[in-house]
Amino acid sequence: MSNLDQFQSFAKKNAKKIARNNKAVIYTRVSDIKQKEITSLESQKQLCEEFANQNGYEVYAYFGGIYESAKTDERKAYKEMLSFVKRKKITNIIVYSLDRYSRTGGLAIATVEELKKKGIKVLSIAQNVDSDTPTGTFMQGFHLLYSRYDNDVKSTNTIRGMRHRLLNGYFMGVAPLGYKNTRDEKNKPIIVHSDKAPLIKKAFLWKANENLTNVEIIERLKKLGLKIYKQRLSDMFRNPVYCGLLSSSLIEGEVVKGIHQPIISKAIFLKVNGVNKYKSKHNVKNDNLPLKGFASCNSCGSPLTGFLVKAKGIYYYKCKTNGCSCNRNTKVLHQYFKDILSKYQIDHKFVAPLKKQLTYTFEYFNKTDKDNIPVLKKNLKALEEKIEKMQERFVIGEIEVELYRKFKEKFTTEKEAIQQEIKNSGSMSSSLDSYIENALKLFSNLHKMWELSDYTGKQKLQKNTIP
Repeated sequence: MSNLDQFQSFAKKNAKKIARNNKAVIYTRVSDIKQKEITSLESQKQLCEEFANQNGYEVYAYFGGIYESAKTDERKAYKEMLSFVKRKKITNIIVYSLDRYSRTGGLAIATVEELKKKGIKVLSIAQNVDSDTPTGTFMQGFHLLYSRYDNDVKSTNTIRGMRHRLLNGYFMGVAPLGYKNTRDEKNKPIIVHSDKAPLIKKAFLWKANENLTNVEIIERLKKLGLKIYKQRLSDMFRNPVYCGLLSSSLIEGEVVKGIHQPIISKAIFLKVNGVNKYKSKHNVKNDNLPLKGFASCNSCGSPLTGFLVKAKGIYYYKCKTNGCSCNRNTKVLHQYFKDILSKYQIDHKFVAPLKKQLTYTFEYFNKTDKDNIPVLKKNLKALEEKIEKMQERFVIGEIEVELYRKFKEKFTTEKEAIQQEIKNSGSMSSSLDSYIENALKLFSNLHKMWELSDYTGKQKLQKNTIP
C-alpha cells in the first residue's frame, strides 16, 4: 500500500458538484412564427433529438416549442426549464444554436456560468464547443455576446424603419378603439374606421358641446353597446390620432400628420382638451353683482368690482383704479343694462329665414342623437331577450331566486335607462317648431331673460350677447 493511500479518507470533497450524467432536456424557440426550414421549431426538435441519440443522451423533457423573443430571460418556458434541470439533477441542455437559448449577452453568459458551477452544460449543435476548456468557454461566450449584438442591430434597424413610417404618416401597432388594422393596395399596414368609429365621434362631441363628465359619457356609450373604462376614455380624449395626427415615443417631441382618415376635426379635439382648463380663482359669486368684472369704468376702462354699504344695505359697483371716483348704484346700472338689452330686437322680415336656419342648425348638431335611436332600439331588444331567457331559466329551476332577483333588477334598470334615452332622442325633434318659436320670443325679450335669470344665467347672457 502506498504511503498516501491510508490518507484518502481525509481528502476533501466538493459537496456542491453534481456528477455528470447522460440526462438531458431539449429547448427550442423561434421569435417569429414565419421562421421556416432549418430554424423552425420542428426542425430544431428533430436535429436536437438526432444529436442526443448520436451522443448517448437520454431526453427527459422538452421545453419551449413556442414563438417568443429572447431579448429577456423572463420567458416562462425558459425559467421552467432552468427550474426543472436543477430540481431533477439533469446536467445537459441541448439547443440547436446558442441564439435560440438566449440573446441577452452578458446576462446569458452569467446564467451559463452559474449552471456550469452546478455541473449543467448548455450543448449547442450549431456551435460545437467544449465549454470545459478555456477556449471553448471563450467561444461560447463570444457566440452569446454576438447574439446580443445581432439582436441590437436588428432592433435598431426596426426602430429606424418604424420612425420612418411614422414620419410618413403611417400608424404603428394595434389600432386604437374606433379603428381597425388592415392593408392598402400596396400591402402596407394601415388603419381604417371600424364600426365603433361613430360612437367614438359621439363621445368627443358630447364632451366638446355638452361638457359632460367622463362618467356620464361612459354611461351613454354603455347604452349604445360600447363598454369602456374611465382611464381608457381619458387616454382616448388625449390621443391626437382621432383628429388625423400621430404622436409616439419613437418620434419624441413631434406630432405629424397621419395618412388615415380622422374621426373628428382638429377643432373638436382641441376643444375637448381645453374644456374647463382655466378657471378664475377670484371670481366670487354674488347674486347682487352680476355685472362685476363684465362692466367697465367709463373713465379709465378698468373692470368694475363691487361692495356693500352695510349701513344702508345697498350694493355699489366701483372702479378698481386707485384715485378713480367711479361708483354706481347697482339698481341704476342694472336698469341701464336692461335698457341696452331691450334694444336687441329681431326685425320681422328676418323671422322666417331665421326659423329656417335654426331648424337646419338644430338638425345638424343633433343628427348624432337621431342616429342613436336605431342602435338604442337594437340594444333594447337584446336586453329584453336576455330578461325573457333569464325568466325561462328561473321557471325551470336552472338559476336560484337570489341570482334571478339580482340580475332582474340590473337588467330592468338598464332597460329603463335605454327607454328614457330613446324618448329623449326623439322628443326634441317632434316638437322642434314649438321650441324654435319659444326661443325667438325669448330672444326678443333679452332684458326680461336677464332680469329673471339667476347669477349663472346672467353671466352667460352677458358674455354671449354683448361683445
